[in-house]
Amino acid sequence: MTLVGGGALLSLAVDVGRQRAGLFNRVYLGIFRSILKPAEATDITGATYLLIAIFFAFYFFGMDVALPVLMFVAVGDPVAALVGPRCPGPRAWGKSPLGSLAFIAASMAVWTILVAAGFGVWSWAVAITAIVAAAVEFAPLPLDDNLTVPLIAGGFMVAARAAGL
Repeated sequence: MTLVGGGALLSLAVDVGRQRAGLFNRVYLGIFRSILKPAEATDITGATYLLIAIFFAFYFFGMDVALPVLMFVAVGDPVAALVGPRCPGPRAWGKSPLGSLAFIAASMAVWTILVAAGFGVWSWAVAITAIVAAAVEFAPLPLDDNLTVPLIAGGFMVAARAAGL
């Protein structure tokens, strides 16, 4: 927790610092522009949001919930970003529902691998949480999905388990 929390604070400090120091931001962008979204050039990066989410997911939910929801965002979100824009069909908020289906499929695939490797168990709570995570990623929420997906899906998974799923 100390390492993840320290990494999250350091990453946040770098993002805030580069927003305030033009030269620092130009050097940073010179190194990382190719892997940043356009909005991240002047805002907090998705990686920083993910580090913050990792810290809070483990802190609030523990390993049994944090592991699946973090895998869902780490694997499902990039798959949705790759598949969704390439799929024909309807769009909502600039996103494809087929990207969300790809998110769910990738999330279930990675969880299957982790369960087979002995790092988790199957439950309805996990399966339904993958769907909730995809819905959170799809929704036009004001905060970055690297933060919202693990925290909202993790909260849902805790509630689902408490309900006996």
